[in-house]
Amino acid sequence: MNKKHVLVLVISINVLFGSALTTVYFTGWEKLQSGEEGFLTVTGLPIGEVRYTIEELMAMPNITREYLLQGTPTFTANYTGVSVFYLLTEKLNLTEGSTRVKVVAVDNYSYTLTLVECNATRDIILAYLRNGERLKSGAKGGNGPLRLVIPQRFSGEYNGQYCIKYVTTLKILN
Repeated sequence: MNKKHVLVLVISINVLFGSALTTVYFTGWEKLQSGEEGFLTVTGLPIGEVRYTIEELMAMPNITREYLLQGTPTFTANYTGVSVFYLLTEKLNLTEGSTRVKVVAVDNYSYTLTLVECNATRDIILAYLRNGERLKSGAKGGNGPLRLVIPQRFSGEYNGQYCIKYVTTLKILN
């Protein structure tokens, strides 16, 4: 073999091997965020960090109802999930007062609620089902596996921006 053929062979092997490694890295080795792995992380608690799997959340009392999410686009869907108020008060033993919870998505988009707001309408949920089907992660083309769903407070309210997709974390703020 002459030097030209060896060089072409070496470049071909590097291209093939490099492509394979890149594919393996992005499909198998990349660390996923908590929501993509199928669990919810709760931080800011006196007892430290708590994690719930989607299955653990599904085993809790749930709410299923039709929600109108007005925004771009506007749509109606039946969501099923656990009440944020139930999760915070019954499971995490938080009391009303000045407690706030920051709901954070995988891209750090967030929305902050007070425990009083969660109590006023107990159908603010962390949804894991939409129209009876599990929410898929963003990596799989969905908007889950968890989504904050907040009902409209009045007709015509644009509530879509509050209904955070890809929820990974609840940060308890006092």
